[in-house]
Amino acid sequence: MKGPILKGPRVTLRPMKVSDAPNYVRWFKDKEVMKYFNNNVWGISLEKEKSAIRSLQRKVNSLNWAVEVDGYHIGGTGIVLDKKAGTGRWGIVIGEKKEWGKGYAVEIIYLCADYFFKKLKGERFDLMVEMKNEKALKAYKKAGFKLEGVMRSAGYNPRLKKRIDSGVMSILRSEWLKYKK
Repeated sequence: MKGPILKGPRVTLRPMKVSDAPNYVRWFKDKEVMKYFNNNVWGISLEKEKSAIRSLQRKVNSLNWAVEVDGYHIGGTGIVLDKKAGTGRWGIVIGEKKEWGKGYAVEIIYLCADYFFKKLKGERFDLMVEMKNEKALKAYKKAGFKLEGVMRSAGYNPRLKKRIDSGVMSILRSEWLKYKK
């Protein structure tokens, strides 16, 4: 499902467009960008990515956005929703490496979490993170997420050619509302 336009001080989240597909294909082929992703998207074709974007736009259990800074597409983010349970699982990719380290991830989290808790009235917002991804862990903690636990040897990362430990992090509605005061 297309998410609404969300604007922060520096980033704008807008609905993904099929015309974004070349950027995603380029990012998914970049081993450094995809280092901590344990899925096999790096060989994806332009047509498959266009089809994936069309499919995401139709899904009713997820919200997906392209991330822009000053009109420049730098990444993507989304939330998979379980409306009955009141939960959302969040994910992100900042594909433009020159934009790394500028604090955009935290701002994107704020926009997504605020929308999830205030507009969708969600109860629990969570994510999975590879435990070796120290920059992501730092950003998520800065945004108020708590590490609930680590799933040992939870997946296989084909780029690192090894099994990985995945952390489960979350923030609850009550925590978010206090945190954002």
